[in-house]
Amino acid sequence: MNKAEVFEQVKKTGIIPALRSTDGDIAVRAAQAICLGGIPIIEISMSMPGVEATLKTVAAKCSGDMLVGAGTVTTGQDVRIAKECGAQFIVTSGFSAEVVEVAREYSLAIFAGALTPTEVQIAREYKVEAVKLFPCYSVGGPRYLKSLRTQYPQIDFIASGGVDLINCTEYFRAGACAIGVGGEIADSDSLAAGDYRVFTVRSKRFRKAIEEARHLMGHQ
Repeated sequence: MNKAEVFEQVKKTGIIPALRSTDGDIAVRAAQAICLGGIPIIEISMSMPGVEATLKTVAAKCSGDMLVGAGTVTTGQDVRIAKECGAQFIVTSGFSAEVVEVAREYSLAIFAGALTPTEVQIAREYKVEAVKLFPCYSVGGPRYLKSLRTQYPQIDFIASGGVDLINCTEYFRAGACAIGVGGEIADSDSLAAGDYRVFTVRSKRFRKAIEEARHLMGHQ
């Protein structure tokens, strides 16, 4: 799947769940539970030591059924490692020209973090697939996203940071092409307890909320 097809899948699904774990077997079971709930996408956070093995395990066992990406990527070397481990897309929290350029070298879809209009404009100049607006809730949430969309209507935004089941529909109405969530689906307590079933339940709820939001938008 090329990067354009990866991005189309992200937009179609409308959500990227992020997972933080250094245990490959646990991460695989969590990813599979999320996929069972109707979300065939998982982002493995690169913020913890030793997570490369987790990403490699999840990519090897799950990429046939879902997109597997690397998140919280901060350096070009992180991108190289992610690619070697089997990642199909890259997500950053802040903007890094180096990360974008290396992702381009490897033909990986890149969802670059940005928050201010200046950062958004820089991301546009680098022609990223989408801008991950993070942490959007802290600066006004859907209202802030809507304001940016009026200035940059050609940019695809992925809303992340404080997005939950209650407010996610507002982000789509404000113009988000997708949302990013973490503990709202795969929280650390449930991971530690091995309660993967709850990830399936939460995933189904998010998919339903997204479908309803898009349905309402289509009738406005």
